This record gives sequence, C-alpha cells and structure tokens, in this order.
Amino acid sequence: MLTSFKVKGITVPLLPSPNLGPESSSLFAADSMTLLVGPNGSGKTRVMMGLASILARKGAAGRSTSGASWDNEVDPDSTCAVYYTPVPYHIVPPRNGDRFRFIQTSLSSTSRPMPSEHEEIISRLKTEFELEAPKILSLPEIDEYDFNKVLTQVLAVRTGILDQWIEPFRAAAKELRQDKRLSDGTRDWGHIEKNRKKREVLAGEFAKQLREKIGPEFILAIRAFAYASSLRAVSDTAKSQLLGALGFSLRTPPVKKATVPKKNFDSTLAKLRIVAHIVNDPQLSKNTYQLDSKQSDQLNSLELGKVGQVSLTQLSSGAATLIHQFASIDMACGQLLANQQFTNLVLIIDEGDAFLHLAWQQRYIDYLDKTVARLKKKFKIVQVLVATHSPVLMSDFPRDCIYLLDGKNWIEDLLENATPSKPAESFGAPLDAVVRHVGQAGTMGVFSARIIKGVVEEILAGRSVSSERIEMIGDPIIRRQLHKKLQEIGLSGVSI
Repeated sequence: MLTSFKVKGITVPLLPSPNLGPESSSLFAADSMTLLVGPNGSGKTRVMMGLASILARKGAAGRSTSGASWDNEVDPDSTCAVYYTPVPYHIVPPRNGDRFRFIQTSLSSTSRPMPSEHEEIISRLKTEFELEAPKILSLPEIDEYDFNKVLTQVLAVRTGILDQWIEPFRAAAKELRQDKRLSDGTRDWGHIEKNRKKREVLAGEFAKQLREKIGPEFILAIRAFAYASSLRAVSDTAKSQLLGALGFSLRTPPVKKATVPKKNFDSTLAKLRIVAHIVNDPQLSKNTYQLDSKQSDQLNSLELGKVGQVSLTQLSSGAATLIHQFASIDMACGQLLANQQFTNLVLIIDEGDAFLHLAWQQRYIDYLDKTVARLKKKFKIVQVLVATHSPVLMSDFPRDCIYLLDGKNWIEDLLENATPSKPAESFGAPLDAVVRHVGQAGTMGVFSARIIKGVVEEILAGRSVSSERIEMIGDPIIRRQLHKKLQEIGLSGVSI
C-alpha cells in the first residue's frame, strides 16, 4: 500500500480509511481515501500529476520508487494507476503503459455522440443520480445528393438502361449540362443558380418514380446503395450490378460474379431489414429513432458500423460527465488487469465533480465509494486521491482524510516552519463552516459584500437607506443589525 508521496517538496500522506467502532469496519470502501483541497494555483493538478508519474514508471526489477513510501517492497510492482479528469484543457500526462491509464474529456470528443455501451454502469447511474440517458439510433441522412448520384450512374452506365421511364430524365439532365456565357465571356451565375434549383426538382421527381418501381423497400435499398457506393472506388461492373440490384433493366446483363460493392449492398440491405424490424418501421424512413433497452441490445448485437450508430444523446453536461467518467475508469481498470495481474490500484480523480449540480455533488462521493467497493472485487487494495473545489464534496471527508494545499513552495514552508494544517470542521459540517475551514474562503461573494458594505457606509454617514436595499439582503442577522443601526442613529428605512 502507498503510504505517502512527495512532489516538489510537498509530502502528501495517504492515511488508511478511518475505522468505525470496535469491529474495525472502515468508513470508506477504499483502503485510503484522500481529498486534496486548495485554491486555484496551489498546485493540486501538479501534485496529482507527480503521483501519476511515480506510479507510471516501468515495473522492472530494481525499479526506483523515489518520491513514494510503501508498506513493503512488493507493493510498487503490484500497483497500477488510473488518472481521470473531465476538464478539457491541455495537460501533459505520463505516457500510458502497462501500469498506467490517463483519461481526459478532450474538446474533440465532446462533439461526438457518446456510445451506449456499459449498460450496467449507465443503469446504476440512472438509479443513483436519477439521470436521463436516452438512446438513439442514428442512420446516415438520405437527401437529394443520393438520388442525383443514382440518376448520374443510370445515365452514365456503359451497358445502357432499357427502362423507358428514365428517358425524360435523360433529356432534362442533358439540357441542364449546357453552359451559358455572358457577352463578356464569363459564366452566367444566374443561369447556374436556376439550373441548380431545376436539378433539385429533377432529383425529387426521379426519387418519386424510383420509389414506385422499387416498392416498400425503397429507402432501405437507397441506404444500401449509398453505403455500398461510398466505401471504395466503384468500377463500371460494380455500378451495373448495383443498378441491377435497384431493379433497373440493363442492355447488357452484368457479370454474374458479385463485386465487393454488390456484396456490401446485399449484406447492408439484409442488415437494414433487421434494423427496420427492430425499430418497428418497415420503410426505415427516418434518420433517427429513440430506443428502449431491448432495441438497443438487439442493434448493438448487429455490429452496425457505418450503417448506423447507437449512441446516447440529449445528455446534460453533468450526465455525460458521469457516464464518461465511470465507464472510462471501468474500461481502464479492465485493460490494466488484462495486461498484467496487478493486485493494487491507485485511482486519481482531478475534479470529477465538475459540471455537476449541487444535488449530484451530494451523491458523488457515495457513488464513488460504491464504485470502489466493486473494484475491490478485482483488486486487493484500492486507494483513491480526489481533488475538488466543491464544499459539498469536502463535507463528505473527515478532517484526517483532507490535505490542504496553500500554494507555498518548499522553501517558504521551511522558512516559516510550517506543518500541514488540518481543517477544524469538515465531515457532515454545515456548508458555511466547510467553506471557511476546508475551502479556505469566505461564505459571501465579493459583489454582494461590496454592496452591503456600501449600505453600511451610507447608514454610518447619516443618510437614509431604502427598505428594499436592506430587505434584499438574504442573511437575517445582517438585516437585523442594519435596521437596529438605523434606529440607533434616528433614521428609518425609506422607500425610494
């Protein structure tokens, strides 16, 4: 077990979880549960990154454990670590390896749909936090471009099309290809814009006719065609086979041996038929479908790939953070155990409560504790180091499990003969006390303090103050004192 570590002259102890009563049951499921608290710039992330660097070192014979103290010489090589932060700012972590995983919510990943795997974790989060996590099937959009592409291939295929119904479209397309120049030789952009709109109308009319020819599986077939055509350069033989699959009659029958695009078309169409059955829409006419858990499981078993994507959507930032955080930690632990049989885990979480409403912050440590209890089924020892700015999280830690950073360096502490301070109150204390003693801050915003100070100065100067200005103040003690002061100097609150 890791008992302490040292970074930039700062030694952070990782004390065992407090015992409860004579039966020696621990307060936390973790073997040690440490909260790192300090103002911005005090070095919380630097300290946590330092610990990550210590733990990420290669576990070879004679490996240095400089900067860390352990219960015994076996623990360093038996310990792996996971570092998680939801803050999407540039951090240079140690490189991932056999014993270390770094997880961050990157700015690029936030624009992508969140996958719907980890059903068990999502289910737990729904219960514990009462969050909503709707699942959506997203299919590639079908628009006029797809029908223009079909029409273009119909008109260009070398073997020729026997279907007479396409002849008006052939003539219209030929007319739209004619260029028009102005007297000075430049292109007529007004004419070009008119032709663009005509092509849109032409694609719509072509789609209507094609729908009548293909029948109920019209959209399924077009989706399969678009997918098969997008994967690779399509040869003339493949184009003929794909058009034949859409029901067009070719002057020269295509080669019987199926090309890769034709095989992709057939397999995709078969898969889309199953999808249509699962979402209860035989025509598969929409691009998105909201799913229940059964539908989600059925679709995930199909391995849709680019044919469609099952994802979580319409998530709040807090819900997305929780799902990403605990699913990623679970995955990382699984990967570390798959690479090597570690017995100990150090879990480092830097502001894991970011983006959470106060009500969810109140549940965060309790859920983290339950997560650790599950991790204890995989690891013999689990130690947790958490950094936060939230007084709600601070109130869930006993004072002996909190390490306060003041931003001073090693030299300053040495000259001042400073020792690590412990908060006077924390566990279960009123939030205003936690803010003062643990958060090391005042309980009132600077703006409101400035306005109230101005009211006091006006009263002391003998000027009347409106009742509204005093009644606006939320603290009843301050309100009472201000009214009392007005009475003492012979003034009364007047409305303005």
